[in-house]
Amino acid sequence: MVKSRVTNLSTRFLLPYKIFVWTVLLSFFCYLVYSQFKMFDISFFILPIIWSFVIYKYFLINSKLYHVEFDEEFLYVIQKGQDMLVPLENIKDIELKTMIGHWEITFYNPEQLGDKIYFKPSLLYPFNSKKKDELVNVLWRNINKAKSKQPYFQLNALRS
Repeated sequence: MVKSRVTNLSTRFLLPYKIFVWTVLLSFFCYLVYSQFKMFDISFFILPIIWSFVIYKYFLINSKLYHVEFDEEFLYVIQKGQDMLVPLENIKDIELKTMIGHWEITFYNPEQLGDKIYFKPSLLYPFNSKKKDELVNVLWRNINKAKSKQPYFQLNALRS
């Protein structure tokens, strides 16, 4: 049986993307607090609180943003210390979470990383979405194929 080729699903510029976005968000937040402090009106409290919530939600997504690859049997989550293999049968759902291209993968059984992880297929996602959505569709086809396979048991295996 010939093993299928591993397909890269994430952008290769993930770390520079994370650093750049955090720099921009924190700079904008500091500018907002500074400009509101100069005016010191009622919006001094409202705008920073709203943007704090937006930055917190982005922090939750960004903390679980990983480099992801797949083949016909497994989903590979690439990390600094070690890579993680997730069987495709364990993937419950894949959906687009943000308009800038953050995709969420939900698992049936939580893995070491939790029950959800995120990946970003491209830095220019809205502009090349058709090409990247086709990669996600290939992953969906592999997931459906893996779920439809019957498990193979040896004839002398003990079943409980």
